[in-house]
Amino acid sequence: MKKLLLLILLIPFFVQAQDFSGEITYEIRIVPKSDTIGIDTSGLKELIAREDGTTVSYIIGAKRYKSTYYKDGKYSYSYTYDNETKRMYDDYAGKPYITFRDARKPNYEYGDSEILEDATTKVLGHESYMVITESEYGLTKTYYSEDIRVDYTDFEGHNVGNWYNKLKEVDGAIALKTTTEYGLYYEIREAVKIKKRKVKDKEFELPDKPIAAAFSALDEKFDLLPPTQAQLDCYQEKTVANSKSGGEKYTSYITFILETDGTMKYAEPLEEDKDGLYKVALDIVLNCGFQFKIGKIDGKPVNTQIHFPVEFLR
Repeated sequence: MKKLLLLILLIPFFVQAQDFSGEITYEIRIVPKSDTIGIDTSGLKELIAREDGTTVSYIIGAKRYKSTYYKDGKYSYSYTYDNETKRMYDDYAGKPYITFRDARKPNYEYGDSEILEDATTKVLGHESYMVITESEYGLTKTYYSEDIRVDYTDFEGHNVGNWYNKLKEVDGAIALKTTTEYGLYYEIREAVKIKKRKVKDKEFELPDKPIAAAFSALDEKFDLLPPTQAQLDCYQEKTVANSKSGGEKYTSYITFILETDGTMKYAEPLEEDKDGLYKVALDIVLNCGFQFKIGKIDGKPVNTQIHFPVEFLR
């Protein structure tokens, strides 16, 4: 009887001590700081239109996680972290390829943080405390719950987003609500559903697409090889013919994948401007014959994503 009683008392402890495995659904909102600032003004409408999505499905298991964004109910973007390779794989809807980042390389400067255990709120019934952080993003207030946590040592070396350090600071707790302050608005990401479950390996499988290194993943950066006079003349003729005398400088970026054999694939404009200059920029990239030095990782050439700038006056 005593052994049975002891077992009953220990069951809640073991359940609580288990690392979280499952799915958290977040909703993202853009909230103006002032009632005088409308969503349709000050560029906020354009900002919302450019967001990857308003709903995020976040799954996490041992040493892996994946965030999947949905916009108007449709898949728009996902990134998947794999601890074995220390890579973050980015997949955009409509893109015929996947790029990867090196999660060991920090992408922003982060300042001080402060844990405020007395500043609490409830998120889906979970008592949560606040952590205030300063970074290049802005001032961020994040709420964590003691009962939704993972083993932070599983993510040692994950420096993108200061992920490992933030996890370690809160003993592996997963953010349930985050408010980031920008100039004119707040971005709020809040959990609206938490489901504890076993996450299957197949949920982290990448789509069947070619994979290339993003700029930040490279040890040796790609570079434009010295252009010939014919290549320079081609560039000059096309940009001058489509520029306005005395106009303002405008840069159109063309993105493409450069394969290790020098083949260029999937060239497209990063953005389409209303003047149609992106069409000229695409023509220059495809037809002026520029050559590139491929990017490398660990001394080996890798398929590389390139953003090529073309400058106009408009």
